[in-house]
Amino acid sequence: MSQSTADEVTFASGRYSKRKRTQVVYCLEELEVDDSESDYETPQLKKRKATRTSRPLPKHKTFPFLELPAEIRNEIYHYVLADPSGINLVSVNKHKRRTVKRVTAKLMEDLRGYNGSVVINYKIKANTEEPAVLVPSLLAVNKQILHEGRSILYSNEFTFMDTSALYNLLVNLGPTGASLLKRIRLLGWGDGRGTKPYNHACFAVLVWATNLSKVSIDTHMGYHRSTKKVAERIYRDAFPWLEAVGMAQGKVDAAVDILDLSEDSYRFVSTNSDVEEVTKEIGDHLRTILEAQRKRVMATVVTKKRKSTAPTEL
Repeated sequence: MSQSTADEVTFASGRYSKRKRTQVVYCLEELEVDDSESDYETPQLKKRKATRTSRPLPKHKTFPFLELPAEIRNEIYHYVLADPSGINLVSVNKHKRRTVKRVTAKLMEDLRGYNGSVVINYKIKANTEEPAVLVPSLLAVNKQILHEGRSILYSNEFTFMDTSALYNLLVNLGPTGASLLKRIRLLGWGDGRGTKPYNHACFAVLVWATNLSKVSIDTHMGYHRSTKKVAERIYRDAFPWLEAVGMAQGKVDAAVDILDLSEDSYRFVSTNSDVEEVTKEIGDHLRTILEAQRKRVMATVVTKKRKSTAPTEL
């Protein structure tokens, strides 16, 4: 077979002759390929900066308050937490909340007898005298200072212009703070549609304050002609607190012992008795009402026990 015939057969059969070629080897070093390189590089994560640890202040910038003797610390507490004229509070609205504002004792006396909020707010804004500076934020430093100083803060006499101011303080103070109160004084009793409901509401939240040593009512509570009517008025508005103190102290009339009524509280009572006798009469009427309520409660409890232990009929 000729050469031309062989080439034609090879082409027709689909097979080609293999030509010898020189094999070339490429070294990686010659190509200078880096394994770390790729078409899709992953973004590098940002390293977080190490937070700097707070360094303690140098000794010349700190004061070892807790290393002072207890007597000196108590003296400092009295300077920053006590006011000889008491803490005088009036009701205000702040940030859409009912709260209280501290004023001077002089301004408090000027505000007595006013019920309109417009007049009261005007007098407060026109006043330029500020009360003595107190620093209750000192109690937030640590637990030891809190336990040492809070009794001094709450030992102040808290004077309220009216029952709404007392209510506003208590709902913001809470049960723990209210239980630390020692002395309160009321200078006003609500007698209008807008303020009268606070007479009962303030004593409803005063149930938290069962450790009070004195509650002074230095205002008239209505036009009552007899001491019995005055006692009934006090019980009607204050019975939640009166009964809460009796339960906490284990004595039904314990609240009557710490209640202090001024002459103004019964100025419309027609009597020839002196101040001590009138106050005693009101206290005796209150004790009678409280005892009668205790007997009603006990009778109800006994009746329920009898019904629960009575044999059922077959």
